[in-house]
Amino acid sequence: DTAKVWPAPTARGGAVPADEAAGMALVDELQDFKTECYKQLVTKAGPRPGVLALMDSAIAAPGIAVGICSASTRGGFEKVVDAVVGQERLARLDVVIAGDDVSHKKPHPEIYDVAAQRLGLSSADCVVVEDSIVGLRAAKAANMRCVITYTPETQAEDFYAEGADAKLLDFSSGVEVGALFSPEGAVLPELLPGVRDPRP
Repeated sequence: DTAKVWPAPTARGGAVPADEAAGMALVDELQDFKTECYKQLVTKAGPRPGVLALMDSAIAAPGIAVGICSASTRGGFEKVVDAVVGQERLARLDVVIAGDDVSHKKPHPEIYDVAAQRLGLSSADCVVVEDSIVGLRAAKAANMRCVITYTPETQAEDFYAEGADAKLLDFSSGVEVGALFSPEGAVLPELLPGVRDPRP
């Protein structure tokens, strides 16, 4: 039988939605609840080591546009930005796109395509800094170069096999915009030379 059947929630009374409209209302309610939980959690979040210094280096570099493309909804994303990036730095960015600003979520390339379009750049002029396979796939699908800052939990993932141009656990070793772009603003042929993790 291929008929749609709503699962019984394990909490919230366990009632199965009576019809499609009730089911969609439950989905919306759960999404709102998830967003509220997320907002509370992210106020304790911190940035990946060295990423803010890299961002500041790029913001200060003439001819380099800097932005954030997050798959999170704007409601949750704004809390992350406040906790991690800060309003002062945010005001200096050239583009900020949240998940609800686009129709397709990562790994679809839309969020990066929209960012490049808003900045008036070709994909060849962009470098994405990501922390996940899903984000890497989105960047590569957009035909952009991609640097991964992985976590101890994701270090076993084969980012290079997925197309990463470079990967590094900790950017706090002094990674600056000059490790990604030439003084003229062109993407370097080799990203993070001398500091990136070696390829297997």
